[in-house]
Amino acid sequence: MLRSFFTDMDDAREPYFTTVLPEKVFEDVGITAQWLGIDRIGVHTYKKPTQKVDAESSFAPCDAKVYHLRTDTVLFDPIVRKLVNESNATFIAGQKITPSAGARPETLKLSIQYRSIIRACIEDLQKESMKPKKEMYQQYVSIFYNIEFIWHLTEILLVNALPGDIVLPHLREWIRFHFPSGDLLASQIVKGRAETGAEARHPDYWPTVITLLLQGSIDSARTMLKLHSQCDSEVFLEADKVLGTMPEYSVYGGLSVSEFNSRFSSWQAELINKVNAGVFSSSKNLQNIMNMISGESVLEMKQYCSTWYELMVASLMYTEPTVKSFDLSFHANKCIMQFGGAARLSLTDHIVLSLLECNLHDVIKKLQSTCDSGWAAAHLTNLLFHCGRLNVIDSKIMSGMPQRIDEELVLEYGTLLMSHKSLWQAGVSYLDHCPTLGAPRLHLLLPRLNPRTEAKAHKIIQIALDRNMPDVAAGVCKVEGMKSLKRRRLGHALNWALQSQDSGFAAFLADKVLEFYAREGVLGSLDLLDNLGSCMLVCDRLTFLGKYCEFHQVYRSGELKKAAGLLVSLLASKICPKYFWLTLLTDALPLLETQDSPVFSYKDTCELIACLEELVMEGSDHPRSAPLSDDKNRLIRLALTKNLVRACVHDPSHCV
Repeated sequence: MLRSFFTDMDDAREPYFTTVLPEKVFEDVGITAQWLGIDRIGVHTYKKPTQKVDAESSFAPCDAKVYHLRTDTVLFDPIVRKLVNESNATFIAGQKITPSAGARPETLKLSIQYRSIIRACIEDLQKESMKPKKEMYQQYVSIFYNIEFIWHLTEILLVNALPGDIVLPHLREWIRFHFPSGDLLASQIVKGRAETGAEARHPDYWPTVITLLLQGSIDSARTMLKLHSQCDSEVFLEADKVLGTMPEYSVYGGLSVSEFNSRFSSWQAELINKVNAGVFSSSKNLQNIMNMISGESVLEMKQYCSTWYELMVASLMYTEPTVKSFDLSFHANKCIMQFGGAARLSLTDHIVLSLLECNLHDVIKKLQSTCDSGWAAAHLTNLLFHCGRLNVIDSKIMSGMPQRIDEELVLEYGTLLMSHKSLWQAGVSYLDHCPTLGAPRLHLLLPRLNPRTEAKAHKIIQIALDRNMPDVAAGVCKVEGMKSLKRRRLGHALNWALQSQDSGFAAFLADKVLEFYAREGVLGSLDLLDNLGSCMLVCDRLTFLGKYCEFHQVYRSGELKKAAGLLVSLLASKICPKYFWLTLLTDALPLLETQDSPVFSYKDTCELIACLEELVMEGSDHPRSAPLSDDKNRLIRLALTKNLVRACVHDPSHCV
C-alpha cells in the first residue's frame, strides 16, 4: 500500500448532515417524525390540536408529503459488502474460542484473517477508484487503510503473545509494511543498476539509504551503499563493516536480553569511538548516518520521518532495542513533542497513542468515531474479548455499561446489518452472539423486516422458530396472509393462517372462503382444503370448512347417503355459521330429489325443516347472509315435505 493512501482519520469521522425538506407548510405548522422499520424515519407535518371538537385545519388542503429519511453507510456499498460477508464468517469462527489469555494463538490467527479481508477490500476499492466518476472510492480506500493500520498495531501489542514482551521487531515490521516508500525507492534504484554511481543518477539516493536504516532494513541499506561510486573506498568499507556487525535481537537467537544489551552497548561504544576519531569524516553523508545509528543524534532522524511513530520506532532501534511495551507511551510522548505536541495530533495519532498507553476504552471510543459504521469497533473489540484483553479496562469505567463491553458494539453493528435487504441474515448471526441483549433485540427487529418474497418470509419464520420466538413467526405469517388476501389469493392466505396457528385469523379467512363460495359458487383451494388433516382443529370455522369440503368429495364420488349424513351433522352440530345455512339447505336439494330411496331419514328431514323454520323466523343479520327469497323458501320447503313423505313410506317405523 502506498504512503499516499494514509490520510488523516479526522477526515473519516462520522459526518453530521443537515437535510433540508422543501415544504413551506413545515415552517407554518411544524413537523414530527416516527420510526419506520429499522433504519428509517418518516417526517411529516404536525400541529398539536388546541380544540376538543374536530374541525378542518386552516392549512387544508395542502400538498404536504411524508419524507422517508435514512442514514447512508459505506458498508452497504456493493464492493464493501464482500468485506461484510467474509468478516462475518471469521466472526462466527471466533465465537468458538473460550475467552482466556491462553487463547492467543487462535485469536492471532483470526486477527490475521481480519487484516487479510481488509486488504482484499482495499485492493478491490483501489481498482474501482481508477474508473471514471468513482472518486468516492478513494475515500473508502483511506478509511479501510487507516483501519488496517490501527488493527495491525493492536495485533502486535494486544493479540500476539510476544516472548519476553520485546515489541520492537514487530513494530519495525509494522512501520515497514505501512510506510514502504524506502523499500519502493530502493527497488527502483537497485533494479537494473548493478553498476556503481547510483548516487549521481538518483537524487533520493541518500534519503533512501537513511530511511532503510531507520526502518531496520540493514541488508537493503548495505546493498544500496555498494551501488555508490566510492563503494570500494576505505570509509565505505568501514561503514559496511559497522552495519554488518550490528547486533540484532532475536527471541530464538540464543541470547538473553541482558547479554544482547551488553553486546549492543559494546557495538555502539566502538562506533562512537570511530566517529569521534574521524573515521567517517571524509563522507558527510556517512558521518551523518553513523551519528544517527550510534544513538548520539536522534533529533537528526526527524527530517526522514513523516510521523511521530516512525520517529519513535527509529529512535528506539538505536537507543533501546529491547524496550518493553509498557515503556512505549513514555517514548511516544517524547516523539510527539518533536512534532508539535498533543495539540497537533490527529484522530489516528490519538488512537495509536491510546494503544501504546493500553487505554482500550479510549481506543474503542475513538474507533466508533470513524465512518466505517462500527465494523472495526465491533470486530476488534470482540477479538480482544476472546483473547482476554478487555479485563484491563477499569471497572469504574465499565459502570453502567453491559457486562461485556464488546456486546454493545456487536449489538449495534448487527442491528445495522438487519436494516439491509441482503445482509440481514449476517446481522442475525451477530445478535445471536450477544448473550444479554441479542435475543430481545432480535425479537424486536425480525417483525420489522419487509419480506418482499415468500422465500424471505419463510427464512424469517424459520429463524424465529429456531430461537423459540413463536409469536414472531405467527406475526410474520399473519402479515403474509393479509398480503395474499389483498391479492385475492385465498388459498395462500389460508395456508399462512395455518402456519401461524392463529385461530382468529384462520376463522377470518375461512369465512372469506365461505363468502366467496356463497357469492361465486366456486370452492377455491380444494387441494389445501381437502388435505387439512389435524389443521382443521385450529378453530371451529376451519373445522366446518374442512367437513364441508369432505361433503363435496363424498357427493362427487356418488356416496349420496354418506353425503346427506355429513350435511345434516354440519347443521345439527351448530359449527356452521348461520349465514351459511341457506347454502347448506340449497346443497340438500339434489339429495332430496333423488329418484331412488330417500337419502335423508325422517329424523334428518325434520332436522332440516327445523333449520329452515329458524332461518325464516329469525333470519341472519350477518353481512354475508344471502336473502331467503319466497321462491327459494317454497322450493326448499316443497322438497323437504316430499322427502318427509317418502321417508315415512320407506321406513314407517321411524315416523312414530
